[in-house]
Amino acid sequence: MEPLWKGRMSGQVEEVLLNLGESIHLDIFLYKEDLKGSLEHARMLTKIGILTKEEFDKIFYGLKTIQKEIEQNRFPLKKELEDIHTHIENRLKEIVGDVAGKLHTARSRNDQIALDTHLFIKGNSYQIIIKIFEICKTILVRAEENLDIIFPSYTHLQIAQPIRFSHYLLSYFWMLIRDIERFLFTIKEADRLPLGCGAVAGVNYLNDREYLKENLQFKELYENSIDAISSRDHILNYLYSISVLMIHLSRLCEDFIIYSTVEFGFIELPDALTTGSSLMPQKKNPDILELIRGKTARYISNLNSVMILLKGLPLSYNRDLQEDRKPMIESLELYTILDGIHLVLSSFKIHQNNIEEFLKKGFTTATDLADSLVKEKNIPFRVAHHIVGELIQYCVKNQMNLFTIPKEKRKEIHPLLEEDEFYLNSISIQNSTEKKISRGGTSKKRVMEQIIYARQTLENIFKNLPEKINLDLE
Repeated sequence: MEPLWKGRMSGQVEEVLLNLGESIHLDIFLYKEDLKGSLEHARMLTKIGILTKEEFDKIFYGLKTIQKEIEQNRFPLKKELEDIHTHIENRLKEIVGDVAGKLHTARSRNDQIALDTHLFIKGNSYQIIIKIFEICKTILVRAEENLDIIFPSYTHLQIAQPIRFSHYLLSYFWMLIRDIERFLFTIKEADRLPLGCGAVAGVNYLNDREYLKENLQFKELYENSIDAISSRDHILNYLYSISVLMIHLSRLCEDFIIYSTVEFGFIELPDALTTGSSLMPQKKNPDILELIRGKTARYISNLNSVMILLKGLPLSYNRDLQEDRKPMIESLELYTILDGIHLVLSSFKIHQNNIEEFLKKGFTTATDLADSLVKEKNIPFRVAHHIVGELIQYCVKNQMNLFTIPKEKRKEIHPLLEEDEFYLNSISIQNSTEKKISRGGTSKKRVMEQIIYARQTLENIFKNLPEKINLDLE
């Protein structure tokens, strides 16, 4: 039971080198990709006459047996065998004999791991897209349900202007659509086959890389063997896409954490998505949101670690590249994160009464009043801005708002504020949203248009999804 590389070496390998060099605890997550690559490589070797049909059948049987053992937790992992490739080849030899040694003909662990990571990123990017797609559908459902709820918008975390709550939700919809587009780009850039390029210079066999490309569902080949086995662009694209997605999700979590506090009370999470305190019986903590927000830091650092790993490496393969695996494999947790976000978005409740109180207390229609003075009373905007500012200053000092200040006080500040119909129409929260008629605005008509366009966008993305990777051994 020897490492694949032990050709000229003699004696025992130091334990410290084994401990540093093993990657099987990570590589085991790539077993499907490695088995699929090995099967199609064996099929190609049969096509070019390296393997007989009988030998191929034995290897095929052995690979399927190994897959079953791994999936039934009957496949022992040994650090002295370092990686998934060596584990599979050694076990294959135990199952089918010396013919297993032919499988490594015309390939290296260098192009083998490159293939595994390309397949992993293509397959997992596709699955992430599907999960984001489901979240986007849920956002559209909640946006339609809450079309008539008016909500305060914020700049500088200070109340700004009234918006439709559906308009707020849709802002995350479009962020997530861009995330889908980034993962589609990641798939496109990973859709190049590195297998068949050997250790660095190509191989001494007239292998059929076009045949491998078709069987392994790649659209292109790497045209340069050095580039094929040393590039980690596909991993960088993947980790970047994850980082941006996690930043978007973290901002959503931050919003919902704030909006669910007693001080705000805009939304409420179901008990099943919260925890209590070991000391304080009144607590209802939004742990799911905090955990996702916290994990974002790790995903950003994963991208950073691989960028730093690569920035000083000479071409082509260096053992340092083994460190690309952990950040990539950690992405599997993203499925749980996306499931959590989906549950939050599908189950939170809205407390409309609390929201209405904030809309009035926060002077959210102050800009609308200033605009009405400009449009209907022909007041210069700077003058109107000053008048409304003085009105708000009085309200703040006297613990009032635009809706509770008496008419005579309005008149004292400026005679144009006396007329009830003009004033009340100008400060109406409902009217404020309906005035935002520009495309992309928060009026009901524009939001309904946005929902229709959003649904069409989702449908177009779904129609044009790339083919799903098939890792079945067949």
